[in-house]
Amino acid sequence: MVFGMPTIKASTLLNIGIAVFEAVGSPRYEAEIVSSSLVEADLAGVHSHGVMRIPYYVEHVREGLIKPGARVEIVRETSTTAIIDGGGGFGQVAGRRASEIAVSKALSHGISAVAVVNTGHIGRLGEYTLYIAENGMVGLGFCTTYRASVAPYGGRGRRLSTAPISIAAPSSRFPFLLDYATSIVAEGKLRLKYLSREPTPEAWIVDAQGRLSMDPSDFYERGGALLPFGGYKGYALAMAVEILSGILVGAGFPCSGCYKGMNSILLIALDPSVFVGRDVFVNDVSKYIEAMKSTPPAEGFLEVLVPGELEYRSREEKLKTGVPVEDEVWARIRRTIVELGLDLDRLLSEATPP
Repeated sequence: MVFGMPTIKASTLLNIGIAVFEAVGSPRYEAEIVSSSLVEADLAGVHSHGVMRIPYYVEHVREGLIKPGARVEIVRETSTTAIIDGGGGFGQVAGRRASEIAVSKALSHGISAVAVVNTGHIGRLGEYTLYIAENGMVGLGFCTTYRASVAPYGGRGRRLSTAPISIAAPSSRFPFLLDYATSIVAEGKLRLKYLSREPTPEAWIVDAQGRLSMDPSDFYERGGALLPFGGYKGYALAMAVEILSGILVGAGFPCSGCYKGMNSILLIALDPSVFVGRDVFVNDVSKYIEAMKSTPPAEGFLEVLVPGELEYRSREEKLKTGVPVEDEVWARIRRTIVELGLDLDRLLSEATPP
């Protein structure tokens, strides 16, 4: 544990989130969904999408960017597809509904594609593909965000969103889970560095003049931009993601100035039972994972890891030991609790002392 950084039980963080979101107008079921999503991200070690988002979500509610209790409805549907309008509400509520519908339709027809538009921040994209995988299927997810923050390869202005992509598949050990932004790093990770007043470990951004920078302030205060990962390859993939999860579903694209909502997503579910068979698929994916795991480690490495393995291990560990929360993030959450008139001592009664 980093000295001075509080470590808090997941159940305590869950209760804090529920109390906060109820205080800003969410019905209980919605507050539970959103808070659970954030805590699960922290448990997985994806702190950029964890409880650090609580104060920002409260700000979004106050600014009218998120509408608590919004109605989520299907606006267009076929036997294998659906478009869900999130009503401008919390993205996690619409995202969960979409993943449930995707699984249901794929169970009946072998494949499905479900989109969500007009919704708030959906949280961790991998949450929804993981749900599909936990139901024995392959899940693919694509997401466009409303804020252009990434420069195209060779450019210096903000034109692309972080455009995350996720693919998940079931196995007998732990689900394979690919889940990352097509920017060099998720914006939330850059924000954590900014809040902690730390430089980035490498050049994640360019400043307003297009020069490489390790100072997060160049992004948040001086008009810089994130870089795509892998140069032109990440740039091309980001465009593909925005075409699939933005333009195709009717939300548009961020730099157009008329993008609808804060996030839009496209989820695809594939049922292995209509291909090689579900049991065969799970068994072969498990063997494939073992083939990677049995590879002798290269110099400087202890073992070969598989996508999703670190998140799986992190969750198992943090459920026992608690979730470490950055000092500045914790201070912001505490201020939010106080501002909303909530009982701070009661909510923190289960917290582990720093």
